[in-house]
Amino acid sequence: MEPAKKTRRRARRKYAKPRGETYVFRLFVAGNESNSSQARRNLARLCEEHVKGPYKIETVDVLEDPTEAHKNKVLVTPTLILDKPLPKVTVLGNLNHTSRVLAALRLATTKFHGS
Repeated sequence: MEPAKKTRRRARRKYAKPRGETYVFRLFVAGNESNSSQARRNLARLCEEHVKGPYKIETVDVLEDPTEAHKNKVLVTPTLILDKPLPKVTVLGNLNHTSRVLAALRLATTKFHGS
């Protein structure tokens, strides 16, 4: 087997979804602002429809806990951080573009092709 093929196979294993591991999402919002409310609803819907297995959503209101936002380098709300499984992923916005969000979170069943 060629070295490049071995490397690709290892990379796939490294980022493959661990079986049985709980997905941990952290959603940073700004109170009940419109985009923050949309992000909460969209994340709940995405998890219910696309996450196969256990998941946990932690919501952090940056107006109430600015230290947590600073610690996680969050400058824009809403911001979604996928903490587990690794590698960490950060998605900005209200999560309206379902196909893009699923692709970013490695939950898409097919490859993303724009829009």
